[in-house]
Amino acid sequence: MFGAISESEMRRRTENVGLSVQSVRLEGGDVTRLHARCRRICAGNNRWHRTSCPHPSPLRTGVMMERVFDPYLIPGTNVLRNLVGATDEDALAAAENDLCSARAAILREDLPSAEGTLEQLRRIHRFLFRDVYDWAGEVRTIDMGKGEGLPFQPLELFSIGVRYSEEVLRGDDLLKGLGHDEFVKRLSVSYNNFNILHPFREGNGRTQRIFWEIIAREAGWHFDWGLIDKRTNDQASIAGMQRNDLRPLEDMFRRIVKPLSEPLTMSNDLAHLGEYAQPANTAYDMSLEQRRHVYEHYSYQRTVVSPGQGKPERGHRAR
Repeated sequence: MFGAISESEMRRRTENVGLSVQSVRLEGGDVTRLHARCRRICAGNNRWHRTSCPHPSPLRTGVMMERVFDPYLIPGTNVLRNLVGATDEDALAAAENDLCSARAAILREDLPSAEGTLEQLRRIHRFLFRDVYDWAGEVRTIDMGKGEGLPFQPLELFSIGVRYSEEVLRGDDLLKGLGHDEFVKRLSVSYNNFNILHPFREGNGRTQRIFWEIIAREAGWHFDWGLIDKRTNDQASIAGMQRNDLRPLEDMFRRIVKPLSEPLTMSNDLAHLGEYAQPANTAYDMSLEQRRHVYEHYSYQRTVVSPGQGKPERGHRAR
């Protein structure tokens, strides 16, 4: 079967599959299970089927969600309701990584045109996660955050945040026609805007990476995700959202944005991944004081955005 595929085609398929593996790695997932599947896809067998968890583990009941009721969870657990029969977090993560990565590799074989909209994010999410969650592609119905920091875009302000994010990106002509430095700066602004939205209960990172790959390719660039680890990606995202500091995002993208003519590293060396872990998304309930603080933090989204303009100054350097 390998003999029927040209060297350039094999290289292209390997790159597409490698991007899917790297995306799972940046979420902290175990990618060792994916290699056999990825080799089959590279060889031309991109058929795959939905599988249930091979060995469902006993239901975990040790950790209860106490902050606020979360309708996405199996009652009495921290495990998301799912279509694969998983009853613990490890089993769900394994099935999710397998199914999502296979779909991501297939999607990258024929990427759609860039739109830069929430609606396109929803379509990508639906395609990636439709075998795992019945709410795939649907905007979350709860406020949520990670750890003790600011929550993601509150539902009451969600439409405002969406309009702002789309207008900024559209004002930059979906980042087309920019040199490397300017592309990195404007990408960091819009990447942060859409990351703050965090439209889905789970799967935002993997969905966004494909979303930005589509935009980057049409602008003449691609991302070498294999050059960074999960900590770098997470800490850069946190700095942008929590402190309005885009410098870590700019530093990260400056390293991984390459011209389409330059091959990607696609390193699968996981030694640098370490034991770093981020808190999971958690349903979030805000006091009146917290709500006022969050509304003030996101008040810039009510402004009219001119092309090339980023987030207004809040104690940080101008964009």
